[in-house]
Amino acid sequence: MAQKIKEMVSEEIIDESTVKKEVEEAKKELKEEIAEEQAEEIAEQKKEKKTVTKKPRKPVRSKKYLAAHALIDQNKIYEIDGAIAKVLETTVVKFDPTVEIHASLAISPVRGAIILPAGTPKEKRVAIADEKTADEIIAKVKAGKIDFDILLATPSAMPKLVSAAKVLGPRGLMPSPKSGTVVEDAVAAAQEIKSGKVQYKQDDQKNIHLAIAKASWGTEKIKDNLQAFLKILPKNKVSALYLTSTMGPSVKLEIPK
Repeated sequence: MAQKIKEMVSEEIIDESTVKKEVEEAKKELKEEIAEEQAEEIAEQKKEKKTVTKKPRKPVRSKKYLAAHALIDQNKIYEIDGAIAKVLETTVVKFDPTVEIHASLAISPVRGAIILPAGTPKEKRVAIADEKTADEIIAKVKAGKIDFDILLATPSAMPKLVSAAKVLGPRGLMPSPKSGTVVEDAVAAAQEIKSGKVQYKQDDQKNIHLAIAKASWGTEKIKDNLQAFLKILPKNKVSALYLTSTMGPSVKLEIPK
């Protein structure tokens, strides 16, 4: 009998410890499940935040701009004289604004040079690199003293300018035959630039942006330069034309036939 009681007590002790162990294991599993659920929930929330796209902010326009914009009929395509008149009427800055033409084309690439008969709105500083001046220009460039907007070079000077290409290239100042800045007669080319010759080329969206005049020049000079630009556009390949002034509203211009 004593032995039997001992066995019974022993069994009860074993059963109790087993239960405790199972309870502890169950608690551990429950904690792990809760932790996994929380981790999944956090991951889902982060995913949702990433997929939410922020709405682009609308540009804040001044009252003066909005008033000028209201003067332009947005449903109308203006002929040259009317477009120029509207641009001059709707200037919004206190300084003398630049008049710009923006052309959207259906083809690419389009680039070249044009002489604006009334001159350019910004005078360009031109430097000439030839066999005599190339070394001096290279030394200035490497020293960070770039005092020109356009660099013309003769073919014989190009091998020397290669050493400064890393500085000139990113700034768009490295001469090249494609841009018309590598020429035999650099002096004549410089004179053309000072007389109103400008380079133009499309951006990545097939648009050409060109400053053609100052508002203070008046209608006739603006018109002369605008017509000169319109003549070089490829026929039947122009999608849209806009005339505008610095920080002013744009005017849709009729496409030449």
